[in-house]
Amino acid sequence: RVGEAEVAKHNSKSDCWVVVDGQVLDVTSFLSEHPGGELAILTFAGKDATEEFNMIHPPDVIGKYAPDSVIGMIGGGGGGVAVAGGAPAAGGGGISMAEVAKHNSKSDCWVVVDGQVLDVTSFLSEHPGGELAILTFAGKDATEEFNMIHPP
Repeated sequence: RVGEAEVAKHNSKSDCWVVVDGQVLDVTSFLSEHPGGELAILTFAGKDATEEFNMIHPPDVIGKYAPDSVIGMIGGGGGGVAVAGGAPAAGGGGISMAEVAKHNSKSDCWVVVDGQVLDVTSFLSEHPGGELAILTFAGKDATEEFNMIHPP
């Protein structure tokens, strides 16, 4: 689950998350493709857009046009690293490693630790061990290395 405080940090054209029906969406790469224009989305950057979204869009629009934008469900109020899903590559739903592998850059960085998919993009600059330590594992499973360095 992704906390509201975490969603609120992603409130710009270069890093835009919105909440619709409890789903947290990273719509940064979709902004330029939005038929209603970027501003319509940017108005709700870092916020819950459910009411306005549902007045305008049919129920299947996210799954149809922006399925890759879903990174998790809203829940809890904490900030920090956003948990994007569970059980990657383990057949029980969740986010596949093929999907995780697409998020392998400084501007869009996901890693897997202990079966959890983490969107660590906004944390890179704050990582005490430096950005490169995380970027080396962008789009990959970092469990073994993470657990060698970090206490439980």
